[in-house]
Amino acid sequence: MVPARVLRVLFPILILPLFPGLSALYAQSSGATVSGRVEDTTGSAIVGAQIKISDSSNRLIASGISDSIGRFTLNGVPLGSYVLTAESHGFISARESIIVTEAGATLSLTLRVAASRESVTVTANTGYAVTHADAGTKIELPLMETPVAITVIPRPVIDDQQDTALVNAITNASGVAPTNDGYGSSDSFSIRGFDALSLLYQDGVKLDEYSTSGVPQDMANVDEIEIVKGPASVLYGQAEPGGLVNVVTKHPHPNRFATLSQEFGNHEYFRTVADVNQPLIGKQLFFRFVFDGLTANSFRNFISTDNVSAYPSLTWQPDRLVDLTIQASLVKGNYYLDNGIPFIAGVPDSTGNASASPAPVSLSANFVGPGVNSSTDQEYSIKPTLILHLSPNWPLRLLYKLEWHNNPTPNELVYAGDADPAGDLPLLGFTEDYFHSRTNQVVADMPGKFSLGPVKNIFLIGFDFYKDRGDYDYNVYVPATINVFNPVYGQPPISPIDPSMEGYNNLGFTEYGAYVQDVAELPGRVFVLGGVRLNWAEQFENYSGAGSPPFTEDVHDRPITPRAGLLWQENDHVSMYGSYTSNYGASALGLLTPTGTFLPPESADQVEFGVKSQWLEQRLTASAAVYRIIKHNVPEPDPLNPAFSLAVGAVRSQGVEADVAGKVTRDVRIIGSFSNLQAIVTTDTNSLDTTGVPSQQGLPLSGVPHSTASFWATWEPHSGPLSGFKFGGGVQNHSGEQAYTLAYDSSGNPTGGWELDRIPWVAVGNLMGGYDREFRRVQISAQLNINNVANSHYFTAVNPGQALPGAPFNLLPKLTIRF
Repeated sequence: MVPARVLRVLFPILILPLFPGLSALYAQSSGATVSGRVEDTTGSAIVGAQIKISDSSNRLIASGISDSIGRFTLNGVPLGSYVLTAESHGFISARESIIVTEAGATLSLTLRVAASRESVTVTANTGYAVTHADAGTKIELPLMETPVAITVIPRPVIDDQQDTALVNAITNASGVAPTNDGYGSSDSFSIRGFDALSLLYQDGVKLDEYSTSGVPQDMANVDEIEIVKGPASVLYGQAEPGGLVNVVTKHPHPNRFATLSQEFGNHEYFRTVADVNQPLIGKQLFFRFVFDGLTANSFRNFISTDNVSAYPSLTWQPDRLVDLTIQASLVKGNYYLDNGIPFIAGVPDSTGNASASPAPVSLSANFVGPGVNSSTDQEYSIKPTLILHLSPNWPLRLLYKLEWHNNPTPNELVYAGDADPAGDLPLLGFTEDYFHSRTNQVVADMPGKFSLGPVKNIFLIGFDFYKDRGDYDYNVYVPATINVFNPVYGQPPISPIDPSMEGYNNLGFTEYGAYVQDVAELPGRVFVLGGVRLNWAEQFENYSGAGSPPFTEDVHDRPITPRAGLLWQENDHVSMYGSYTSNYGASALGLLTPTGTFLPPESADQVEFGVKSQWLEQRLTASAAVYRIIKHNVPEPDPLNPAFSLAVGAVRSQGVEADVAGKVTRDVRIIGSFSNLQAIVTTDTNSLDTTGVPSQQGLPLSGVPHSTASFWATWEPHSGPLSGFKFGGGVQNHSGEQAYTLAYDSSGNPTGGWELDRIPWVAVGNLMGGYDREFRRVQISAQLNINNVANSHYFTAVNPGQALPGAPFNLLPKLTIRF
């Protein structure tokens, strides 16, 4: 296994002893000393950053540059209040208000990459707070001036929590909850009550893990995560109305650095990560390479991971006109689908409904047997991005992405409903010996700044194209029923595989659209957002096989999706906004009905009102929002035909949410969220008479928690005997989730009601401790994360007939060397 071999090479280096250096800082008679470190969002040192200290009249008091490990020291600074500025080519500048006392001042500044996006000045070193983002408008704007709910998870949060999965990081945001669409093999989450179906975005372009069977997002190559709340079709086309997640990946830097880290963990978890950045020709050409190798077993039986990922990238900036970045990814690994823990059916009441609970078995129990549900994935992509600065106010961005996937699952078993009270669990088997897909994407957009009298405008016009084609084979068989209390694996199937019944599918989706948007700043700090998109979409599926007659299905849609928002920034600290947004989801993301036809196209509308605020020189941000989303033609799995879906009609999701992030003191940073929502099926066209499935009208939407909350705090003292250490901890909870399977009586006959599969309320606590020290111009850090401190027995998500268990108590040590 490659990561294990790498570990044996790196281990002697990584366990170098950490000898704390002896140093002391004394205030000089003519002033005090201001010192600190400048780093990027990965924690790597920024060399040669310009450091300036200015007074309230913008008069320069002191200046210097950061050294080879990012440190700076400015002596003889008079006592008083000042503004410290850090600047470096290719990064967004940072400013922080400081108070210099006789003891001096020590601080840390984090600069964000400005390459491949418009350069703006961000005030204050914000810790966990982020004051600008571009996913909501495709223009990097202050969040205080954007009438869209956006939450950003920066790299320091990911590092402090040592998040190894995307869903762990994004649950720091309100209204985001884990789901289990990919059965543990993809990034599954919901936003504001609506399942994203493993669809996310990477640097603004679509990454569809659901239809292409792509692998989960590699956190080693993530710079930050932007979460847009509410419909985003006006800029991104086909999407879910709850919102979208945009992953900002790591780009080459103009400064040289190298980072090596080794993570360990329970169940033979070994992960080696390397991040190397090298300027090749001055400040014109620089190269970056990110490597991630992982081998691990699991607390779940018959589950393991063995994968290697590499992300080379190159940036060329020959002059002020051209900015070209080429990124590639090469991923090869082995993944296992995880059905989780089945439910035990309850006794139906007079209405035919019943309540079920997860089977009282070990959280490690897996009822598909060894060697099943293994998926070998190969994924390759290349993505060149060209920015032409045609004028200072009108850059043109051109992006193309080509990706390939090969992801067969030769033998897949799923639970075919709840287990009966005796523990007998029905199974359903699928075979897929090959699965190939190829995706082409093009994005071209141009933001521009201009003024019409007192009105300042930031205008955006753009076009995008997405084409995905896939081929796979398909067969079904019925395995023997297994008893969850006394499982016997490898029994002969009830209905074995019949090669003559194998089916073949060729399917695809094509979408392209044009959009315009304007953000206008009116006198009185009023901001108006307006936009509209004209979209074209087509999807098809050609099926042939002995099991059913061949069919070809085509769907064509040409929706128009508008957007409007109004924001008033009352002062530097508070903004209030309201917005209306529409959404388009093409034919329920390609799901089919039992008759082999596509579900009708989805649509949705949202109305939202919110408030945003920032305090402590923008080091602390907070926001709150209330919203209502109504979505039509919502798909649900057909309990009579698990491979197909039905449209339940309309769903209403409404709720309130709040987020806070940033520094409350120089040494303490926090991030927290809270969400309370109600997602209800308001209209259901299904009935026992028409489809054989009882109506869900009036029931909560399947798999959606009623409330979620999270909080994390880190204390990192910059002076005193604990300088160099950091300590953190937090808790996450969710409650009110349930899913539905058909209810049956003791004779095995359907009752005409629902079996309510509920998972209990959960709160999970985590802790972190770390130590950071320079050793001969090499920065060495050690960190230990303790997840699920109380060893809680809990479930992270619920599907019809199954609940995905959360990991038990887990130690995750990490050693890092930065050159």
